Amino acid sequence: MEMLRDETIIWAGHPTWRASLSFHTKGFALSFAPLVLVLVLRWVGVDLPVTWAVLVLVAGIALTVGASWVMRYFTQYTITTKRLQIRRGILSKTESSANVDRIQNITVFQSPVDRMLRVGTIDFDTASDDPTDRFSFGGVDEPQSLRERILRARDEQTHGGQDSDQGGLS
Repeated sequence: MEMLRDETIIWAGHPTWRASLSFHTKGFALSFAPLVLVLVLRWVGVDLPVTWAVLVLVAGIALTVGASWVMRYFTQYTITTKRLQIRRGILSKTESSANVDRIQNITVFQSPVDRMLRVGTIDFDTASDDPTDRFSFGGVDEPQSLRERILRARDEQTHGGQDSDQGGLS
């Protein structure tokens, strides 16, 4: 990301691995299903080989972990004193950005599991009616703390440094 004049990075990162745990749980459960089915059928007397079910299990776990890593690694969030930016993609990239002073509302979503893992999703509503101008940072560590840092940056940008303390922004 090319920086603008007088712009500093507040936070940059990827979704945390802890946010992928529900994805892993679903993927692992789907991977185990064929093995469980074969074992139940063998228990009731149907003679089926277990080898293919074990291979499906191993492949399913590997695909789940790999897909999770790819989704996390190729999603980059950046928040500066002037802009929000989301960058996604492997071969083709999609970048979305909005000026910090256009942020109207910031909402933090956390399920009970997210709260235990200290992760969440931060939704930003900008001064636009266009649904594509909505920003969502999913899988963020300590989302309440990050929200406060963004609000301080927005206030600094809006008020031009008057009555504002920039401590803790970097």
